[in-house]
Amino acid sequence: MLALAACDDSTQMIGMDMMPDGDNITAQGKIYNVTTRTVQVDSVLANTGSCYLGSLIDPELRIRTTSDFLAQFHLPEQFNMPLTDRLVLDENGQVVADSIDIRLYFEQYYGDSLASMKLSVQELDKNKIIDESRAHYSNLNPMAYVDTERGVQKDLTYAVKDLTRPDGETSGTTYYRQITVKLPVSYGTHLMRAYYEHPEYFANSYQFIHNVCPGFYFKSAGGTGSLIKSKMMAMNVYFRYHTTTDAGNDTIVDGMQRFGATEEVIQCTRIDNQYPGSLSFEEIQQQPCTYVKSPACMFTEMTIPVADIVAGEHYTDSINQAKITIRKFNTANGITTSIPTPTYLLLVHKDDMNSFFEKNQLPDNSRSYLSSKFTSSSSAYQFANISQLITDLRIERDKGAGVTLHDTEAVRNSKYAAWEAAHPDWNKVMIIPVDVTTTTSSSYYGTTSETIQSVRHNLGLSSARLEGGQNVPLQIEVVYSRLNRQ
Repeated sequence: MLALAACDDSTQMIGMDMMPDGDNITAQGKIYNVTTRTVQVDSVLANTGSCYLGSLIDPELRIRTTSDFLAQFHLPEQFNMPLTDRLVLDENGQVVADSIDIRLYFEQYYGDSLASMKLSVQELDKNKIIDESRAHYSNLNPMAYVDTERGVQKDLTYAVKDLTRPDGETSGTTYYRQITVKLPVSYGTHLMRAYYEHPEYFANSYQFIHNVCPGFYFKSAGGTGSLIKSKMMAMNVYFRYHTTTDAGNDTIVDGMQRFGATEEVIQCTRIDNQYPGSLSFEEIQQQPCTYVKSPACMFTEMTIPVADIVAGEHYTDSINQAKITIRKFNTANGITTSIPTPTYLLLVHKDDMNSFFEKNQLPDNSRSYLSSKFTSSSSAYQFANISQLITDLRIERDKGAGVTLHDTEAVRNSKYAAWEAAHPDWNKVMIIPVDVTTTTSSSYYGTTSETIQSVRHNLGLSSARLEGGQNVPLQIEVVYSRLNRQ
């Protein structure tokens, strides 16, 4: 008998079997209009794992974007240098460096590889250390941290393509592009002598930054046509020291100590967007589309029609699904551009926009959502279900306005009007281009899955012209469910 009493693992009727006789659930779908507009962005959170340098003009709206950055240097674990008696010293018996340079390594760039660009590297001030406890935004003033009196400064001209090397070297996949900044030898000597005279300054990155090297400002000082993305940067100090060969003979060899600019210390990107004089931002907002452009340029603001969705007979209904699809249009006037399309867009409540990034949050599918991945075949972004956001906003508005279940709709609307006037952004969200970092894992059965590790502002160059804008509403598809008692 036990063998014949098998269990059915189907869950199709769970819930329905528990409903009282005569009760049933009905579902209904409706479509509502959603309004959007382009908003101009003053600045975004400047923390990043990559640094951007250069200047480019957007061919679509003629916006000139200039990026540069401040960077500190991190001490590697178990930092050490050769003993003093092994070093090759100067004629006075003092520690001396052979040379020192900073190298900006990059693979990705935008624009013309032959464009001539100017770079100014300026040492920061030990008395004006960047406060690591504060959130720094892309409109920061770098000169507030530069040592203008005693600091080291180096100016140079560069291009993405290194014309001093043969094409066979620079065109291959194994060549890592780099910009080399040669600092005065005296600065390398300063770092080395500080190590031997004050080893406590090299105990950790904090001591090193506050007492020896506060970092540098990498300023885009001129030129237009290219923008590089540097994921790795290092300051290298070169010296010579005595050692022995395998045969036991004395010899002198070259040594190097590297300091890396990593996420353990501060890297702040500054962004300056100069808007066109021929086309005002008001005219941009009046177009039958909206824009998302990075870095720190334009976002799309969306107004969710919560009042319509939960009005009348739907006030007590459950919202099972609310889907929004945003199509990407071609560039205005058929302009050809190499600026990439954002891979992901973030939908986040307007009031939470800054805190989301400052707290390194991930999309929670309540107040923030990540779009589907953009592909050229779909040419659209989709937010599959923002029903929880609508439900939360309805509850927030009811609580704030003091609405009760016993209020008539007329009374509710009167209370809503007063509350909404004091909270004009209550149902507004921002659509923001973001960089998403994921990790891929494999299961025992061979299936793979991706886990989101971080979501940050896209500080590189990207642009998308989206469906919407003035007099062109988007649509949100809402599916309700209702319990009918008979």
